[in-house]
Amino acid sequence: MKILLYKPFFHDIAVMPPMGLCYIAAILEKNKIPVEILDNTLLHLSSNELGSKIAKGNYDIIGIYSSTPMIKQALQDAQLFKEVSPNTYISLGGPHPSATIEEILSSSSYIDSICVGEGEFSFLELVKRFVRKQDTKEIQGFAFKVSGGIKINLPPNFIENLDSLPFPAFHLLPIEKYFARGNNYGILQREVRNLPIITSRGCPGCCTFCQRFLGNKFRKRSPQNIADELELHSKKYNVHEFNFLDDNFIIDNDWAIGVCKEIKKRNLKIRFRFPNGVREDMLNEGLLLELKSVGCYHLDFGIESGCQKVLNIMKKGKRLERIREKVWLAHKIGFELSATFIFGTPGETKEDMLKTIDFALSLPLDSASFGIVIPFPGTELRKEVIEKNFLVHSNYENYNPGCIEDQPAIETPDWNGEDLKKILKLAYRKFFFRPRYFLKSIPKIFLGENRRKYFDALKFVLSKK
Repeated sequence: MKILLYKPFFHDIAVMPPMGLCYIAAILEKNKIPVEILDNTLLHLSSNELGSKIAKGNYDIIGIYSSTPMIKQALQDAQLFKEVSPNTYISLGGPHPSATIEEILSSSSYIDSICVGEGEFSFLELVKRFVRKQDTKEIQGFAFKVSGGIKINLPPNFIENLDSLPFPAFHLLPIEKYFARGNNYGILQREVRNLPIITSRGCPGCCTFCQRFLGNKFRKRSPQNIADELELHSKKYNVHEFNFLDDNFIIDNDWAIGVCKEIKKRNLKIRFRFPNGVREDMLNEGLLLELKSVGCYHLDFGIESGCQKVLNIMKKGKRLERIREKVWLAHKIGFELSATFIFGTPGETKEDMLKTIDFALSLPLDSASFGIVIPFPGTELRKEVIEKNFLVHSNYENYNPGCIEDQPAIETPDWNGEDLKKILKLAYRKFFFRPRYFLKSIPKIFLGENRRKYFDALKFVLSKK
Protein backbone atom coordinates (compact mmCIF):
# COMPACT_ATOMS: atom_id res chain seq x y z
CA MET A 1 0.00 0.00 0.00
CA LYS A 2 1.08 3.55 -0.77
CA ILE A 3 -0.73 6.23 1.18
CA LEU A 4 -0.40 10.02 0.97
CA LEU A 5 -1.85 12.52 3.44
CA TYR A 6 -2.17 15.93 1.83
CA LYS A 7 -2.81 19.52 2.90
CA PRO A 8 -3.59 21.95 0.02
CA PHE A 9 -1.99 25.33 -0.38
CA PHE A 10 -3.69 28.37 1.09
CA HIS A 11 -2.73 31.57 2.89
CA ASP A 12 -2.74 30.21 6.42
CA ILE A 13 -2.45 32.37 9.53
CA ALA A 14 0.61 30.33 10.49
CA VAL A 15 2.53 27.74 8.49
CA MET A 16 3.28 24.86 10.84
CA PRO A 17 3.15 21.05 10.76
CA PRO A 18 -0.43 19.90 9.98
CA MET A 19 -1.30 18.28 13.30
CA GLY A 20 -4.35 16.28 12.17
CA LEU A 21 -2.45 14.62 9.34
CA CYS A 22 0.55 14.01 11.59
CA TYR A 23 -1.65 12.16 14.10
CA ILE A 24 -3.27 10.01 11.39
CA ALA A 25 0.17 9.23 9.96
CA ALA A 26 1.41 8.22 13.42
CA ILE A 27 -1.52 5.82 13.86
CA LEU A 28 -0.83 4.24 10.46
CA GLU A 29 2.86 3.84 11.23
CA LYS A 30 2.04 2.29 14.60
CA ASN A 31 0.12 -0.33 12.62
CA LYS A 32 3.09 -0.85 10.28
CA ILE A 33 1.44 0.92 7.33
CA PRO A 34 3.84 3.15 5.33
CA VAL A 35 2.58 6.69 4.78
CA GLU A 36 3.78 10.03 3.40
CA ILE A 37 2.69 13.59 4.21
CA LEU A 38 2.69 16.47 1.72
CA ASP A 39 2.00 19.94 3.12
CA ASN A 40 1.54 22.16 0.09
CA THR A 41 0.87 25.20 2.26
CA LEU A 42 4.55 24.91 3.10
CA LEU A 43 5.96 23.72 -0.24
CA HIS A 44 3.59 25.57 -2.61
CA LEU A 45 4.09 23.15 -5.52
CA SER A 46 2.55 24.14 -8.86
CA SER A 47 -0.22 22.08 -10.46
CA ASN A 48 2.31 20.56 -12.84
CA GLU A 49 4.63 19.62 -9.99
CA LEU A 50 1.76 18.16 -7.99
CA GLY A 51 0.42 16.18 -10.92
CA SER A 52 3.86 14.77 -11.67
CA LYS A 53 4.38 13.73 -8.04
CA ILE A 54 1.01 11.98 -7.82
CA ALA A 55 1.45 10.21 -11.15
CA LYS A 56 4.91 8.95 -10.19
CA GLY A 57 3.86 8.10 -6.63
CA ASN A 58 1.22 5.60 -7.74
CA TYR A 59 -0.66 6.03 -4.46
CA ASP A 60 -3.46 3.66 -3.48
CA ILE A 61 -5.15 6.15 -1.13
CA ILE A 62 -4.84 9.92 -0.76
CA GLY A 63 -6.36 11.58 2.31
CA ILE A 64 -6.92 15.31 1.84
CA TYR A 65 -7.41 17.67 4.79
CA SER A 66 -9.54 20.78 4.33
CA SER A 67 -10.79 23.65 6.43
CA THR A 68 -13.38 26.01 4.93
CA PRO A 69 -11.10 28.57 3.20
CA MET A 70 -9.04 25.85 1.50
CA ILE A 71 -11.95 23.70 0.25
CA LYS A 72 -11.94 25.16 -3.28
CA GLN A 73 -8.24 24.35 -3.65
CA ALA A 74 -8.74 20.93 -2.07
CA LEU A 75 -11.42 19.99 -4.61
CA GLN A 76 -9.32 21.31 -7.50
CA ASP A 77 -6.38 19.22 -6.31
CA ALA A 78 -8.60 16.16 -5.90
CA GLN A 79 -9.68 16.55 -9.53
CA LEU A 80 -6.04 16.82 -10.60
CA PHE A 81 -5.11 13.71 -8.61
CA LYS A 82 -7.92 11.67 -10.20
CA GLU A 83 -6.98 12.82 -13.69
CA VAL A 84 -3.34 11.77 -13.36
CA SER A 85 -4.08 8.67 -11.24
CA PRO A 86 -7.67 7.46 -11.91
CA ASN A 87 -7.41 4.37 -9.70
CA THR A 88 -6.33 6.25 -6.60
CA TYR A 89 -8.93 6.32 -3.82
CA ILE A 90 -9.45 9.87 -2.55
CA SER A 91 -10.92 10.66 0.87
CA LEU A 92 -11.58 14.19 2.11
CA GLY A 93 -11.58 15.12 5.80
CA GLY A 94 -11.43 18.08 8.17
CA PRO A 95 -13.91 20.57 9.67
CA HIS A 96 -15.39 21.80 6.40
CA PRO A 97 -16.14 18.42 4.74
CA SER A 98 -17.55 17.15 8.04
CA ALA A 99 -20.05 20.04 8.04
CA THR A 100 -20.93 19.93 4.31
CA ILE A 101 -21.16 16.23 3.43
CA GLU A 102 -24.10 16.40 1.04
CA GLU A 103 -22.86 19.61 -0.60
CA ILE A 104 -19.47 18.09 -1.45
CA LEU A 105 -20.49 14.57 -2.42
CA SER A 106 -23.35 15.75 -4.61
CA SER A 107 -21.16 18.21 -6.52
CA SER A 108 -17.79 16.42 -6.84
CA SER A 109 -17.20 13.19 -8.72
CA TYR A 110 -13.54 13.12 -7.67
CA ILE A 111 -14.13 12.37 -3.98
CA ASP A 112 -14.64 8.70 -3.07
CA SER A 113 -15.52 9.35 0.58
CA ILE A 114 -15.58 11.91 3.38
CA CYS A 115 -13.99 11.15 6.74
CA VAL A 116 -16.29 12.76 9.32
CA GLY A 117 -15.00 14.21 12.59
CA GLU A 118 -12.01 12.82 14.48
CA GLY A 119 -10.27 10.69 11.86
CA GLU A 120 -7.37 8.73 13.37
CA PHE A 121 -9.05 5.36 13.90
CA SER A 122 -11.67 5.74 11.16
CA PHE A 123 -8.99 6.30 8.52
CA LEU A 124 -6.98 3.37 9.87
CA GLU A 125 -10.02 1.14 9.43
CA LEU A 126 -10.47 2.40 5.87
CA VAL A 127 -6.89 1.46 5.02
CA LYS A 128 -7.18 -1.97 6.63
CA ARG A 129 -10.33 -2.81 4.69
CA PHE A 130 -8.83 -1.45 1.51
CA VAL A 131 -5.82 -3.75 1.94
CA ARG A 132 -8.08 -6.77 2.50
CA LYS A 133 -10.30 -5.75 -0.42
CA GLN A 134 -13.27 -5.64 1.96
CA ASP A 135 -16.35 -3.43 1.68
CA THR A 136 -15.60 0.07 2.96
CA LYS A 137 -19.17 1.36 2.84
CA GLU A 138 -19.95 0.29 6.42
CA ILE A 139 -17.05 2.00 8.19
CA GLN A 140 -18.10 4.28 11.03
CA GLY A 141 -17.19 7.90 10.51
CA PHE A 142 -17.38 7.90 6.71
CA ALA A 143 -19.83 9.18 4.13
CA PHE A 144 -20.09 7.89 0.56
CA LYS A 145 -21.99 8.50 -2.61
CA VAL A 146 -24.13 5.41 -3.30
CA SER A 147 -26.77 4.44 -5.80
CA GLY A 148 -29.80 6.57 -5.08
CA GLY A 149 -28.12 9.09 -2.78
CA ILE A 150 -25.55 9.57 -0.05
CA LYS A 151 -24.78 7.16 2.77
CA ILE A 152 -23.56 8.67 6.04
CA ASN A 153 -22.24 6.37 8.74
CA LEU A 154 -22.23 8.11 12.10
CA PRO A 155 -18.73 8.71 13.44
CA PRO A 156 -17.49 6.59 16.36
CA ASN A 157 -17.36 8.12 19.80
CA PHE A 158 -14.64 10.69 20.34
CA ILE A 159 -11.36 9.24 21.59
CA GLU A 160 -11.57 9.29 25.38
CA ASN A 161 -8.03 8.13 26.16
CA LEU A 162 -5.88 10.63 24.29
CA ASP A 163 -2.77 8.99 25.76
CA SER A 164 -3.53 6.05 23.45
CA LEU A 165 -2.50 8.19 20.47
CA PRO A 166 1.15 8.12 19.38
CA PHE A 167 2.90 11.46 19.13
CA PRO A 168 2.41 13.32 15.81
CA ALA A 169 4.71 12.07 13.03
CA PHE A 170 6.82 15.19 12.53
CA HIS A 171 9.62 13.02 11.12
CA LEU A 172 7.61 12.64 7.90
CA LEU A 173 7.88 16.38 7.21
CA PRO A 174 10.75 18.61 6.04
CA ILE A 175 10.74 20.13 9.51
CA GLU A 176 13.65 22.49 8.94
CA LYS A 177 11.67 24.24 6.19
CA TYR A 178 9.08 25.29 8.76
CA PHE A 179 11.81 26.79 10.94
CA ALA A 180 13.40 28.49 7.92
CA ARG A 181 10.27 30.59 7.37
CA GLY A 182 11.09 32.56 10.52
CA ASN A 183 8.53 33.97 12.94
CA ASN A 184 5.17 33.17 11.42
CA TYR A 185 2.78 33.00 14.38
CA GLY A 186 2.45 36.64 15.33
CA ILE A 187 4.88 39.30 16.48
CA LEU A 188 5.08 37.86 20.00
CA GLN A 189 6.72 34.58 18.91
CA ARG A 190 10.22 34.57 20.39
CA GLU A 191 12.00 31.68 18.66
CA VAL A 192 11.85 30.60 15.03
CA ARG A 193 12.50 26.99 16.05
CA ASN A 194 9.12 26.20 17.56
CA LEU A 195 6.66 23.32 17.29
CA PRO A 196 2.94 22.91 17.95
CA ILE A 197 1.48 20.59 20.56
CA ILE A 198 -2.13 19.67 21.35
CA THR A 199 -2.69 18.55 24.94
CA SER A 200 -6.49 18.38 24.98
CA ARG A 201 -9.47 18.23 22.62
CA GLY A 202 -12.98 19.61 22.70
CA CYS A 203 -14.53 22.70 24.25
CA PRO A 204 -17.74 22.88 26.35
CA GLY A 205 -18.38 26.44 25.18
CA CYS A 206 -21.30 27.31 22.93
CA CYS A 207 -20.01 30.31 20.94
CA THR A 208 -22.32 30.85 17.97
CA PHE A 209 -19.50 31.25 15.43
CA CYS A 210 -17.49 28.11 16.34
CA GLN A 211 -17.59 24.84 14.35
CA ARG A 212 -16.66 22.75 17.44
CA PHE A 213 -15.14 20.12 15.16
CA LEU A 214 -13.76 18.09 18.08
CA GLY A 215 -16.90 18.08 20.19
CA ASN A 216 -18.15 19.78 23.34
CA LYS A 217 -16.60 17.44 25.88
CA PHE A 218 -13.20 18.48 27.23
CA ARG A 219 -10.79 15.54 26.88
CA LYS A 220 -7.24 15.78 28.11
CA ARG A 221 -3.94 13.93 27.99
CA SER A 222 -2.13 13.03 31.20
CA PRO A 223 0.54 15.47 32.39
CA GLN A 224 3.10 12.67 32.07
CA ASN A 225 2.19 12.00 28.43
CA ILE A 226 2.37 15.71 27.61
CA ALA A 227 5.77 16.09 29.24
CA ASP A 228 7.00 12.99 27.37
CA GLU A 229 6.19 14.67 24.05
CA LEU A 230 7.71 18.00 25.05
CA GLU A 231 10.88 16.24 26.17
CA LEU A 232 11.14 14.05 23.05
CA HIS A 233 10.59 16.81 20.50
CA SER A 234 12.78 19.25 22.38
CA LYS A 235 15.73 16.86 22.16
CA LYS A 236 14.99 15.41 18.71
CA TYR A 237 14.53 18.71 16.89
CA ASN A 238 16.54 21.04 19.13
CA VAL A 239 13.36 22.97 19.87
CA HIS A 240 12.75 24.79 23.13
CA GLU A 241 9.57 26.71 22.31
CA PHE A 242 6.10 25.25 21.82
CA ASN A 243 2.70 26.55 20.73
CA PHE A 244 -0.11 24.92 22.71
CA LEU A 245 -2.95 24.73 20.18
CA ASP A 246 -5.69 23.52 22.51
CA ASP A 247 -9.16 24.99 22.13
CA ASN A 248 -8.93 25.96 25.78
CA PHE A 249 -6.14 24.73 28.04
CA ILE A 250 -7.32 26.11 31.37
CA ILE A 251 -10.85 24.70 31.67
CA ASP A 252 -9.55 22.25 34.31
CA ASN A 253 -7.30 24.31 36.59
CA ASP A 254 -6.09 21.33 38.66
CA TRP A 255 -5.04 19.45 35.52
CA ALA A 256 -3.33 22.53 34.07
CA ILE A 257 -1.34 22.96 37.28
CA GLY A 258 -0.51 19.24 37.10
CA VAL A 259 0.99 19.77 33.63
CA CYS A 260 3.11 22.63 35.00
CA LYS A 261 4.31 20.52 37.90
CA GLU A 262 5.32 17.68 35.56
CA ILE A 263 7.32 20.11 33.40
CA LYS A 264 9.00 21.43 36.55
CA LYS A 265 9.66 17.93 37.90
CA ARG A 266 11.59 17.03 34.74
CA ASN A 267 13.41 20.36 34.71
CA LEU A 268 12.42 20.95 31.08
CA LYS A 269 14.00 24.16 29.84
CA ILE A 270 11.26 25.27 27.46
CA ARG A 271 9.09 28.25 26.67
CA PHE A 272 5.49 28.06 25.51
CA ARG A 273 2.45 30.12 24.65
CA PHE A 274 -1.25 29.76 23.80
CA PRO A 275 -1.79 31.43 20.39
CA ASN A 276 -5.26 29.87 19.96
CA GLY A 277 -6.49 31.51 23.12
CA VAL A 278 -7.47 30.76 26.70
CA ARG A 279 -10.48 31.92 28.69
CA GLU A 280 -9.14 34.79 30.71
CA ASP A 281 -12.15 34.70 33.06
CA MET A 282 -11.09 31.22 34.27
CA LEU A 283 -7.58 32.29 35.23
CA ASN A 284 -6.51 32.74 38.82
CA GLU A 285 -3.30 33.99 40.37
CA GLY A 286 -2.14 30.52 41.45
CA LEU A 287 -2.41 29.08 37.93
CA LEU A 288 -0.80 32.13 36.37
CA LEU A 289 2.18 31.87 38.70
CA GLU A 290 2.55 28.15 37.93
CA LEU A 291 2.47 28.79 34.19
CA LYS A 292 5.01 31.60 34.48
CA SER A 293 7.35 29.43 36.57
CA VAL A 294 7.70 26.76 33.86
CA GLY A 295 8.25 28.96 30.81
CA CYS A 296 4.85 30.24 29.67
CA TYR A 297 5.39 33.80 28.49
CA HIS A 298 2.42 34.66 26.25
CA LEU A 299 -1.35 34.35 26.69
CA ASP A 300 -3.88 35.05 23.98
CA PHE A 301 -7.47 35.80 24.96
CA GLY A 302 -10.54 35.21 22.80
CA ILE A 303 -12.34 38.29 24.06
CA GLU A 304 -14.19 38.92 20.73
CA SER A 305 -16.18 42.00 21.81
CA GLY A 306 -15.95 44.94 24.18
CA CYS A 307 -19.73 45.24 24.36
CA GLN A 308 -21.60 43.11 26.90
CA LYS A 309 -24.70 42.94 24.70
CA VAL A 310 -22.68 41.44 21.85
CA LEU A 311 -20.91 38.96 24.15
CA ASN A 312 -24.34 37.76 25.21
CA ILE A 313 -25.47 37.39 21.60
CA MET A 314 -22.34 35.35 20.85
CA LYS A 315 -23.07 33.13 23.89
CA LYS A 316 -19.56 33.70 25.20
CA GLY A 317 -20.65 33.38 28.82
CA LYS A 318 -18.36 36.22 29.92
CA ARG A 319 -18.63 39.51 31.78
CA LEU A 320 -16.62 42.54 30.67
CA GLU A 321 -15.61 43.54 34.19
CA ARG A 322 -14.19 40.07 34.84
CA ILE A 323 -12.32 40.10 31.52
CA ARG A 324 -10.71 43.42 32.42
CA GLU A 325 -9.80 42.21 35.91
CA LYS A 326 -8.10 39.01 34.69
CA VAL A 327 -6.24 40.65 31.80
CA TRP A 328 -4.73 43.20 34.18
CA LEU A 329 -3.84 40.40 36.63
CA ALA A 330 -1.96 38.52 33.90
CA HIS A 331 -0.21 41.75 32.91
CA LYS A 332 0.81 42.40 36.54
CA ILE A 333 2.36 38.92 36.79
CA GLY A 334 4.43 39.62 33.69
CA PHE A 335 2.89 37.81 30.71
CA GLU A 336 2.94 39.15 27.17
CA LEU A 337 -0.71 39.46 26.16
CA SER A 338 -2.76 39.47 22.99
CA ALA A 339 -6.45 39.14 22.22
CA THR A 340 -8.85 38.59 19.34
CA PHE A 341 -11.82 40.81 18.53
CA ILE A 342 -14.41 40.30 15.80
CA PHE A 343 -16.97 42.63 14.25
CA GLY A 344 -20.17 41.84 12.41
CA THR A 345 -22.32 39.66 14.66
CA PRO A 346 -26.02 40.09 13.76
CA GLY A 347 -27.57 42.35 16.39
CA GLU A 348 -24.35 44.34 16.80
CA THR A 349 -24.47 48.03 15.88
CA LYS A 350 -21.72 50.36 14.69
CA GLU A 351 -21.73 51.94 18.14
CA ASP A 352 -21.16 48.51 19.69
CA MET A 353 -18.15 48.01 17.39
CA LEU A 354 -16.65 51.34 18.51
CA LYS A 355 -17.02 50.14 22.11
CA THR A 356 -14.95 47.08 21.20
CA ILE A 357 -12.14 49.25 19.81
CA ASP A 358 -12.17 51.42 22.93
CA PHE A 359 -12.15 48.34 25.16
CA ALA A 360 -9.16 46.86 23.30
CA LEU A 361 -7.27 50.14 23.71
CA SER A 362 -8.02 50.19 27.44
CA LEU A 363 -6.33 46.84 28.07
CA PRO A 364 -2.56 46.24 28.55
CA LEU A 365 -2.25 44.21 25.33
CA ASP A 366 1.02 43.69 23.49
CA SER A 367 -0.83 42.73 20.32
CA ALA A 368 -4.34 42.19 19.05
CA SER A 369 -6.15 40.56 16.17
CA PHE A 370 -9.18 42.29 14.68
CA GLY A 371 -11.39 40.57 12.15
CA ILE A 372 -14.87 40.17 10.74
CA VAL A 373 -17.02 37.30 11.92
CA ILE A 374 -17.29 34.39 9.46
CA PRO A 375 -20.44 32.22 9.10
CA PHE A 376 -18.66 28.87 8.88
CA PRO A 377 -20.77 25.86 7.83
CA GLY A 378 -22.07 23.88 10.78
CA THR A 379 -22.27 26.88 13.12
CA GLU A 380 -25.27 28.40 14.84
CA LEU A 381 -24.29 31.73 13.28
CA ARG A 382 -24.57 30.39 9.73
CA LYS A 383 -28.01 28.94 10.40
CA GLU A 384 -29.14 32.32 11.76
CA VAL A 385 -27.85 34.44 8.87
CA ILE A 386 -29.40 32.10 6.31
CA GLU A 387 -32.77 32.20 8.09
CA LYS A 388 -32.68 36.01 8.31
CA ASN A 389 -31.37 36.46 4.75
CA PHE A 390 -28.20 38.17 6.01
CA LEU A 391 -25.81 35.85 4.14
CA VAL A 392 -24.16 37.75 1.28
CA HIS A 393 -21.99 35.01 -0.22
CA SER A 394 -20.54 31.53 0.23
CA ASN A 395 -17.22 32.12 -1.50
CA TYR A 396 -15.44 29.82 0.90
CA GLU A 397 -11.97 30.84 -0.23
CA ASN A 398 -12.80 34.26 1.29
CA TYR A 399 -13.77 32.71 4.63
CA ASN A 400 -10.19 33.11 5.83
CA PRO A 401 -9.59 34.72 9.24
CA GLY A 402 -6.05 35.54 8.15
CA CYS A 403 -7.09 37.73 5.20
CA ILE A 404 -8.31 41.11 6.39
CA GLU A 405 -9.18 42.32 2.88
CA ASP A 406 -11.72 39.59 2.09
CA GLN A 407 -15.28 40.65 1.37
CA PRO A 408 -17.50 40.21 4.48
CA ALA A 409 -20.07 37.43 4.14
CA ILE A 410 -22.77 39.00 6.33
CA GLU A 411 -24.78 42.21 6.01
CA THR A 412 -27.65 43.32 8.25
CA PRO A 413 -30.00 46.32 8.32
CA ASP A 414 -27.53 47.95 10.77
CA TRP A 415 -24.45 47.80 8.49
CA ASN A 416 -23.09 46.51 5.20
CA GLY A 417 -19.76 45.05 4.14
CA GLU A 418 -18.15 48.42 3.49
CA ASP A 419 -19.14 49.60 6.96
CA LEU A 420 -17.40 46.55 8.47
CA LYS A 421 -14.20 47.16 6.52
CA LYS A 422 -14.15 50.80 7.64
CA ILE A 423 -14.51 49.69 11.27
CA LEU A 424 -11.75 47.12 10.78
CA LYS A 425 -9.41 49.76 9.33
CA LEU A 426 -10.20 52.06 12.23
CA ALA A 427 -9.38 49.31 14.73
CA TYR A 428 -6.05 48.55 13.06
CA ARG A 429 -5.14 52.23 12.81
CA LYS A 430 -6.01 53.04 16.41
CA PHE A 431 -4.33 49.99 17.91
CA PHE A 432 -1.23 49.28 15.83
CA PHE A 433 -0.26 52.76 14.71
CA ARG A 434 -0.18 54.47 18.06
CA PRO A 435 3.30 56.12 18.20
CA ARG A 436 4.18 54.58 21.56
CA TYR A 437 3.04 51.12 20.47
CA PHE A 438 4.91 51.34 17.16
CA LEU A 439 8.19 52.40 18.78
CA LYS A 440 7.95 49.66 21.40
CA SER A 441 7.24 47.03 18.73
CA ILE A 442 9.91 47.96 16.15
CA PRO A 443 12.36 45.18 17.17
CA LYS A 444 9.65 42.55 16.64
CA ILE A 445 7.98 44.03 13.59
CA PHE A 446 11.02 43.60 11.39
CA LEU A 447 11.65 39.93 12.21
CA GLY A 448 10.94 37.39 9.42
CA GLU A 449 7.28 37.04 8.49
CA ASN A 450 6.30 39.85 10.89
CA ARG A 451 7.57 42.44 8.43
CA ARG A 452 5.26 41.26 5.66
CA LYS A 453 2.24 41.00 7.98
CA TYR A 454 2.76 44.47 9.42
CA PHE A 455 3.10 46.12 6.04
CA ASP A 456 0.09 44.19 4.71
CA ALA A 457 -1.86 45.71 7.59
CA LEU A 458 -0.46 49.15 6.80
CA LYS A 459 -1.44 48.80 3.15
CA PHE A 460 -4.95 47.74 4.19
CA VAL A 461 -5.33 50.70 6.55
CA LEU A 462 -4.16 53.20 3.91
CA SER A 463 -6.16 51.71 1.01
CA LYS A 464 -9.13 53.70 -0.27
CA LYS A 465 -11.32 50.67 -0.95
